[in-house]
Amino acid sequence: MTLKIAGIWCNSKSDFDKHCRKENFDVVVSYNEIYSRLLKSDPGDNAPSDVIISLYIQKLFRNIPIKFEGKAVVNAAFLFKNLDTETIDNFIEFINDVTEDIQIDLVIINRSDYPKSGILSKFDNVRFIEND
Repeated sequence: MTLKIAGIWCNSKSDFDKHCRKENFDVVVSYNEIYSRLLKSDPGDNAPSDVIISLYIQKLFRNIPIKFEGKAVVNAAFLFKNLDTETIDNFIEFINDVTEDIQIDLVIINRSDYPKSGILSKFDNVRFIEND
């Protein structure tokens, strides 16, 4: 199985949602959606910690090979909360543990700021999108 991940970096949840509706993703992983889901399921309305959200994200990605067993290519969208060296390195290291055949692209939507030097080179492809 080849796992193709579109790492998306944008200003708003609506930009992310709009892009995901246009593309054909098998899996969509959004920090904001997970946060909301966990918040709603907590009886005390306590905000989930970043650690809990990260574990949930890891669980979703680890289940992809099982859920899509036998499928040649799985397309996933992932909304990056932060686009810094540590976050990207950790994400790539984790994904390499999930499956060996991966492609991680970066889609930057409606951003006028750019990541620090060296970030873009960590991705297989980078695409800039300006929505009007």
